[in-house]
Amino acid sequence: MQNPVKLLIERQPWHLNDIGIPHPTFFHPQSDNDITKWQLKLLNESRKSLISFAGAARPDAPESIRSILINQCTSASECKFMNCSSGSCDQPDSIIELFIESEFCLQPPGDSPTRKSVFDSLISGCIPVIFDPFTAYYQYPWHLPEDYKKYSVFIDQEDVRNMKVNVVDRLMKIPAGEKQNMRRYIIYELLPGLVYGDPKSKLEKFQDAFSITMNNLFERLTRVEL
Repeated sequence: MQNPVKLLIERQPWHLNDIGIPHPTFFHPQSDNDITKWQLKLLNESRKSLISFAGAARPDAPESIRSILINQCTSASECKFMNCSSGSCDQPDSIIELFIESEFCLQPPGDSPTRKSVFDSLISGCIPVIFDPFTAYYQYPWHLPEDYKKYSVFIDQEDVRNMKVNVVDRLMKIPAGEKQNMRRYIIYELLPGLVYGDPKSKLEKFQDAFSITMNNLFERLTRVEL
């Protein structure tokens, strides 16, 4: 097989035939109404925490910024930390509840640049804070817009590693109107295209992640044939 196209949850952007697709999440709507009800729930949710981080330190990875983020988070009342090393992240409901109650969700790289947690935060209406552009910006051109400022905050991990920025302080300075605009964009514009509908779903108003992937793939194949 020559030049196969590969659909991957983490791609190498310099491999032109690698296509990044969203990590599956817990939410598999069966109808347009399921999506609409979820959107309304997220919009009306009271965000009790400014920031949350669900993760664990990487003591064997000295280049990791996770320990720094954990220290900054646990030192501030505005940030809620869920320690995944204790097994508390094994239940999806716990993570989604945390993200639904938060305005910003910290998304540092883990074992690899991408994180399923980015998509958990987006479908929870929580604005992801990205520290490595390979986590999302170079991965999913069919599902996320090129203008990452519409749906996320970028803080360079080198600035965190060199202690040039306190993430909590930085996020506290973002105006309420800007946060609201990002959250509404996530919920209304992005969310439907990031979830995978139930196999028996009948979506008419919305395109889910699978439909967007297939439509773009067919369009690409058509261009190649022409």
